[in-house]
Amino acid sequence: MFKKIIIIILLLLTGGVITLASASGMIKIPVITHLLGADSPRNLIGDVDLNLYKEVLAKGEVTLTGEASRYCLTCDMTYENFSPLDITLSSAELSSLLQATNNELGPLKDIQIKLNDNDKVEMSAFFDLQKFGYDFSGPIYASGGIFKSGSSRIGVEINRVEMGILSIPEKYIKQGEDGINLLINQQLSKMKDLKIDSLYISNNSLHFQGIYPKSASAK
Repeated sequence: MFKKIIIIILLLLTGGVITLASASGMIKIPVITHLLGADSPRNLIGDVDLNLYKEVLAKGEVTLTGEASRYCLTCDMTYENFSPLDITLSSAELSSLLQATNNELGPLKDIQIKLNDNDKVEMSAFFDLQKFGYDFSGPIYASGGIFKSGSSRIGVEINRVEMGILSIPEKYIKQGEDGINLLINQQLSKMKDLKIDSLYISNNSLHFQGIYPKSASAK
């Protein structure tokens, strides 16, 4: 209640335009951005153990050439040694793996994934497009679902997106959904012998069964 009162006062004192810009996280205004909770990604699962990803790699018998920080969703990577994989990952394990392989080079940093049930998932991250030529950086939150869309493809459905604490209109969510699906499946297309027999979220865990590369290297 106190936080809502503070927000109302800020709207009255500073004007709607400035406060909305601060609420989006795109423009950092001291005190205001912090009070609005728009200066950092939403904490979905608590502290993430950045070393837990090593256990994930060991569980899947997967080897990364070089440091994990060289890998990211948009990095140029090659994959080898395809073999059967049957693995279950928790929210903490998946978040640790995504942070270890994206915090340095990827546009999404400090990624947290919260796996729910019935293929539903939530994600929070700090979205930084500065190095890609776009003048935008700020926290984002998204909720939706993930599912198998083909023998070697994954589909992502996005129902809600927030930039800072502001909800993004549906027409822009659809554009983002198309972009994410393109990005993910472009990376999967490099896995020539990938085979997805089963992929689903249940009991707060991600389950995968199929043929997967057991070694990867980043160029």
